[in-house]
Amino acid sequence: MITSNRTAARRAEPTGILRWSFVKLGHVITCEIRTNGLNEHDVCVVPHWNIGASIVERHDRVIGAFERHAEIISSLRQTGWKLLRAPDGLEAGAAA
Repeated sequence: MITSNRTAARRAEPTGILRWSFVKLGHVITCEIRTNGLNEHDVCVVPHWNIGASIVERHDRVIGAFERHAEIISSLRQTGWKLLRAPDGLEAGAAA
């Protein structure tokens, strides 16, 4: 069976391109951008204490995903969440 590149790409696992994790009162929450390579970018918010409450927002443009990620990160910081894990090459203390 022959499949087109587009079909093969749709079946590909999403790839994480940015992930920040925060901690507050012993709870961890992660905000991540994932892409499937087809101009679909998901902003995922995962509360580790309740995975079922995770939220995924799909964006057609990567800039929209980055803007939404920044909004969420800002909101988390304003409500007392502390950066636990930053992207590679960025120390948590430098971003806090």
